[in-house]
Amino acid sequence: MTTVAIFGVSGRTGYALTAAARGRGWTVRSFCRISSVAPNGAAVIHGAFCDPERVRAVVEGADAVCCVVGPRAPYGEVFCADATRAILAAMEAVGCRRLLCVTGATTGAVPSRSRPFAWLGAWFRWRRPAIARDREAQEAAIAASPLDWTIVKPPRLTDASPSGRVAVGPALPVGLGSSISRADLANFLLDEIAEPRFVRQRVIVQRRS
Repeated sequence: MTTVAIFGVSGRTGYALTAAARGRGWTVRSFCRISSVAPNGAAVIHGAFCDPERVRAVVEGADAVCCVVGPRAPYGEVFCADATRAILAAMEAVGCRRLLCVTGATTGAVPSRSRPFAWLGAWFRWRRPAIARDREAQEAAIAASPLDWTIVKPPRLTDASPSGRVAVGPALPVGLGSSISRADLANFLLDEIAEPRFVRQRVIVQRRS
């Protein structure tokens, strides 16, 4: 049975990912900050990312790690890069190699973005510069690690039902109308754990038209 460790489990993507993994009969181990509530069906360890023993306890024994942490309105916290560095250190310490991390299509260099979508990314960097820099630092830390990582960059996320119509690729065109449901994103992440196709790559993932 596959065991997956999930960081960011208390968000909507984390809930969708937990449900999808449990639906496949997988074991879910999750890290949840003390102030957050985890979904049912996950073995939860509460703690802080600055506590390496707690982070390591979630990762130890896992076949793969999914990092779906992210800022929430009103965007007062800037923590993704530091949290991810803690996860990377824990994975190296216990010998877990497979990491999938969800960031976003507005983050970093994405040559396949449409011009309006690129403008949206520029607006976000102007509006939330600390958040944008944090996300870029998060991706840089992952790319510099020796692990078998995949950085997953969805456009707009929705709460729609799973469609099974998912397009994925490093140079997939992405625009303002692009989106993907959290359920489809979750299934892609689990499929990529089961059968890796994009190791050490950044990929766009969105609903296929």
